[in-house]
Amino acid sequence: MYNLRYHIASLVALFLALALGLVLGGLVVERGTVSRQQANLVKNLEEQFAALRDENRALVQENELSDRFSQMMSDAWTRGRLEGKTVLVVSNAGRASGVEAAREAIQGAGGVVVNVVILKPGLGLTDAQVRSSVATLVAAEKDRLLESVCASLAAEWAGTGPDMPVTSALVAADVLRLDGLEPGMPIGALVDVALADGEVEVAGVHLASAFIAYGPAVAGQMAGEESGLAAAADEAGVSAFDTLGTPVGRYTLVALLSGAKSGYYGTGPGAGSPFPDVPEPGR
Repeated sequence: MYNLRYHIASLVALFLALALGLVLGGLVVERGTVSRQQANLVKNLEEQFAALRDENRALVQENELSDRFSQMMSDAWTRGRLEGKTVLVVSNAGRASGVEAAREAIQGAGGVVVNVVILKPGLGLTDAQVRSSVATLVAAEKDRLLESVCASLAAEWAGTGPDMPVTSALVAADVLRLDGLEPGMPIGALVDVALADGEVEVAGVHLASAFIAYGPAVAGQMAGEESGLAAAADEAGVSAFDTLGTPVGRYTLVALLSGAKSGYYGTGPGAGSPFPDVPEPGR
């Protein structure tokens, strides 16, 4: 016979079964919903990825076309612009990429390159022996010796007379090297790319600043480089750019050496414009 206890147990079992059925049914429905959501999400992501891939492919082709055009136009415009002009390229020992990029741009424009290599930071003037060897050759205040030495060097190189006493003293002290400079060779411009352990070589900036009195002087910073050379040169009143090693940098260097408006050009925060305007015909 059924008793009250059995009846209550049956009711409890029934309610438990109903509750379990509801939970399991909800899980099945929820799982199906989640699965559909996941499928939709994957589909949307695949569609977005395909669109981005097509867009990226188009941008790559566009950039390649732009680079080829820039290279062609840069080569065509710069060709012959520095014909017959000798340009000093100031670098430091171990500097390779900046020197090569500057040399290619200058020679590609018909110019002749003379390498000036700073073998010791600050022209080694912290050394007492080096300092004493040049102190008697220049008139300078004690705390402005480097600037005075650089001014004397710029004057000697621009004059290129038979006697270059300051240059000779620094070469003898093994803190400076000149490759290809001959007495009587007319120097038309100077390009500074010198860095000392990745930092701005102050002597290079002073040399560029001093050379402005005799001809164009430019500081070139490699594209992507964060040395601060262009900003330091600009602060010293020297034309500068931070795109050396690119077609735009090639054009900028040759343009600045052949009459373009002075200033800081490139992509850095201090640049006034990406590149200079094309100089007027005949300049």
